[in-house]
Amino acid sequence: MRQEKEPAPLLSRPFPAALFALAAVVAAAAALLAWKRAAEDRAHLVTGDARWIWYKLDFPEPAPLRFRASRESRMDSAPASAAAKLYVDPRGSITVNGTAFPALDQPTGSPLRLLDLAPALAAGVNRIEIDAESPTGAGGILFCLDLPGGARIVSDSSWLVAVHDGNRAGESRHAAVWGRPPMYPWAYPRLP
Repeated sequence: MRQEKEPAPLLSRPFPAALFALAAVVAAAAALLAWKRAAEDRAHLVTGDARWIWYKLDFPEPAPLRFRASRESRMDSAPASAAAKLYVDPRGSITVNGTAFPALDQPTGSPLRLLDLAPALAAGVNRIEIDAESPTGAGGILFCLDLPGGARIVSDSSWLVAVHDGNRAGESRHAAVWGRPPMYPWAYPRLP
């Protein structure tokens, strides 16, 4: 009598195991590629290491909010050029050493606002103030000032924020940081 042979190993258990291993390798390669592309995207951000900042991160109830984010920076000399990229969602304005720039509505999806701040900057301590307002309390500020020699001033946790009602400011504290682009709902900020 003839005995029947067992099925070939390739078609039994090793085959599903090989498919599983192949799927794991493909998934790992895809994750690695996505991480590499995200790192490359962030390395080429027009806003460098700028972080999305705001007055606070928790909003138990929607309520109007108006505050000022400020930072001082010392410069050895007045720069010949000072290109600023600004995004204040939903509305904001910037003042540099007392020179005010017009307010601007920037709803989600708007491009960055480009400003030349060189005429307002001077040798010594310079004060940058960004007034932000939101009817719901939620929003974000992203700021990057490119100076000669590759120096940058960016929005981060070193900025001070204080509720501001036009004439009187509240107590200052460090800005809350949402994170680095891309961030929901702003994604990657784009130039106009």
